[in-house]
Amino acid sequence: MTTAPPGPDTESAQVRSHLRRYRLVGIAVAAAVAVAVIAVILVSRPAGPVQKRADFTTMLQTLRSDLSDCSAKASAALSAWRPAETGVDSKNRAVKAAQAAAHACTPGTDNAIFELTLYSLPTSLSGLHLNYAVSSLGVWAQEDVAPAMRDEEILLADPTDKVAGTTYQRLAGWAGDNLAAANSTLRQAARRLGITHFTPIQLTSIRAAGRLAPPR
Repeated sequence: MTTAPPGPDTESAQVRSHLRRYRLVGIAVAAAVAVAVIAVILVSRPAGPVQKRADFTTMLQTLRSDLSDCSAKASAALSAWRPAETGVDSKNRAVKAAQAAAHACTPGTDNAIFELTLYSLPTSLSGLHLNYAVSSLGVWAQEDVAPAMRDEEILLADPTDKVAGTTYQRLAGWAGDNLAAANSTLRQAARRLGITHFTPIQLTSIRAAGRLAPPR
């Protein structure tokens, strides 16, 4: 049985179907392009004051979180130091506390400090010199507190070690300076962002006043 070729009505229906399909595809493509353009515009649009303040607040929360374990363990190490020196508490406990603090303040052994060294500022906060604050806090942890805790361990074994005593005092001073520099930069940024109530980052002071006898 021979099939008759499609008539004019059938061909017209097929053409209309193809045209309808191409129109729908065209509409979908146009919609996708429009969404992409809007996304690019939104991303490239400068952040407003509210967004900048929100990003700054989030940054402070991240920095405090990353430094919290290092600071807490340094505080515990200092608390264990004086009793060990006076014979009231075990030196072994104080040594372990100093070792734990050194580990918690070193990028190679603590994920939070490692993440701090990789921290990238939001683009909305560019121009506020906040990289300096983040860098100062990283130095506070890994170049000031961590080696100071290792010196504490040495001094627990030999309180008369002049080198360790002098180095500890120097590192403690640098730690205080770096924390002050970070908070000064953060305070200036907060002022420029219109934040009236800025709370400085609070970290353990490792100054040895009253805890470390001057080297003899």
